[in-house]
Amino acid sequence: MKYIFGLLFTINLGLFAYFNSEKLLPSSPKIKTPEIAPEKIVVLSEQALANQITATAKPAEINPVELQASLASTCYEWGVFADTNIANAQSALAKLALQSTIKEQTSQQAKRFWVYRSPAKSAAEVQAKVNEIKALGVHDMFVVQEPNWKNAISFGIFSDEKLAINLQKELQAKGVRNVEKSLRSQGKHYSSLLINNPSEPQLAEIKKLKPDFPAAELKEASCS
Repeated sequence: MKYIFGLLFTINLGLFAYFNSEKLLPSSPKIKTPEIAPEKIVVLSEQALANQITATAKPAEINPVELQASLASTCYEWGVFADTNIANAQSALAKLALQSTIKEQTSQQAKRFWVYRSPAKSAAEVQAKVNEIKALGVHDMFVVQEPNWKNAISFGIFSDEKLAINLQKELQAKGVRNVEKSLRSQGKHYSSLLINNPSEPQLAEIKKLKPDFPAAELKEASCS
């Protein structure tokens, strides 16, 4: 009898534990699955995907050598100069804390056609003539200070003769008298000066040297 009672007790205890296991045993935490909203799904194009990857990518380290190469120098060419005044031009640049490299020019490259008015006898005479020309509506000119052409009035120097001819005709049409055009030649050998990375103030100072070097033009050029 005791045996049967013990067996029934054991069976009832097992059934009780089975049907109440969730209450008796600790349950593992439930993980809430996020709901999917189909209307919020966006299909990215290849370009949009690439842009997102680029935006989230870690910036690459900057290579100093590559950075220096990317910041390419800007060079200017100033010339042409005859063999008789190239040293004076270099000296003028040195006073502006600029170094230059001599670049030889052929006689064809060195051709310059000058539109000018012959030198006056004095500074007072040339200034009076300048004022007279300005009254005619002409302002683009300067008084030459170069020794051989001191007090001449320069209106422009061109590598293309047609441009020089056109300027001469325009000046004459405005009433400017005694305007001449000639091939500017100062020696047998010609050179220009290559200037590396000049600043804006330095470029402005070079332009102010025009009266001393009337045949010289300043233009941006390749650094090679």
